[in-house]
Parts: sequence; C-alpha cells; structure tokens
Amino acid sequence: MFSVNQIIALVKQYKLQTAVVIAIFIAIGGWLVFNSGEEDPAKDNLAMQQTQPIEVHQAKSKSKDKKEQNSQTPQKIIVDIKGAVKKPNTYEMQSDDRMKQLLDKAEPLNTADLSRVNLAEKLTDQKMIYIPDQREVTTSNSSHASQQDDTSAASTSQNISVNLNTADEKELTQIPGIGPSKAQTIIKHREENGPFQSVEDLKNVKGIGEKTFEKLKNYLTV
Repeated sequence: MFSVNQIIALVKQYKLQTAVVIAIFIAIGGWLVFNSGEEDPAKDNLAMQQTQPIEVHQAKSKSKDKKEQNSQTPQKIIVDIKGAVKKPNTYEMQSDDRMKQLLDKAEPLNTADLSRVNLAEKLTDQKMIYIPDQREVTTSNSSHASQQDDTSAASTSQNISVNLNTADEKELTQIPGIGPSKAQTIIKHREENGPFQSVEDLKNVKGIGEKTFEKLKNYLTV
C-alpha cells in the first residue's frame, strides 16, 4: 500500500500525465451529460402524433356529453292559457311538461270542454292555449240555425212575385211591408180605377209613397 506522502510524490512526478487523464475524464463526463439531455426529434413527433388524436377525441367526447346533458335537462318555458279556466294567466313550466300539468294549475271550469283538448300534448315555449267551453258549441249551433232561418226567409221573400191586377188580399199580404189594410186599399184602387198599367202605377195608391214603392216593386208584376 502507498502512503499519502508517496501518492503526493507520484502526482508531483507525473503532473502532466495526471492532468491529461483528468482532462479525459472531464471530457467524457461532459459528453455523457450533454447527450443525455438531448431528445430524438423523431421520437418527439411520434409521441405528439400519438397523443394528439387522444386529446381531440377526449375533447369531442366531453363536448358531446355536455350537449347530451343539456338536451336532457328540462328547460324553463312560458305558456299562456285562456278560455274556460278559473285562473287564466301565463305560467312558467318545464319543457317536458304536458297539457294536463298546465290545467292542474289553471283549474278548468265545470263547463270546460276537455273532450276537445289533448291532455297528453307536450308544451312549447311562447304558446297560447285556449280551452273551449261546452256552451260555445250550443251558442254556435243556435246562431247557425238562426242564420239559416233568416237566409231561408229572405230566399222565400225574394221568390215572391205577385200580379197587382189579379192578386187577392191573401196574396198581397205575402209581400213584406203589405198588411191587410194596405192590401185592401190596393184592391179598392184597382176596382175603382181599373187594372194597373205598370208596377209604377202602385205609387198612385193612397199611402204608398216613393220609399214604400222601392221596398215593394221587386215583388210585383202586372
């Protein structure tokens, strides 16, 4: 074994050789450290290409899940209900609510005609809903019948054509605006003055002026 003094003596004797050896070791160490810090660009690109599709897929998957979640979550909507209900008003409902749930809030009247309402109908935002009343049908039918009667009467009146020279009291009173008294006056005038030469001669009868004649002329002939 060499003592410390002997080793120091050897180092002093071989200073040049020792410096060279140390320099070699330092160079080798530096080279190893430098190369170990570098990365292969090809490997980096490959790793990036392999990672990128995964990240894109994950992002798309998250976006899709979020959209599905939003579409499945009921949204608040506003609907307006009128007609045969106790509480006509605008109501805040959920987008998956049905007509039945709205009517539970608005409370239909006893006369509400729910046979004409789809209770399973899905509500939509900004929709106006009208609940019909059973009495509306009766009123509508009565009005329609009255209109038919009026039309029928008007049609019958328009078809009347009475000959002033041959008509008796009964025929004359079929004309709108001629009662028994006026019919007798027309017959008396005809008997005293002879047959009417034209429909306009009716204006010569006592009590029949221009306005009355205009109402009667379309029903008369000679």
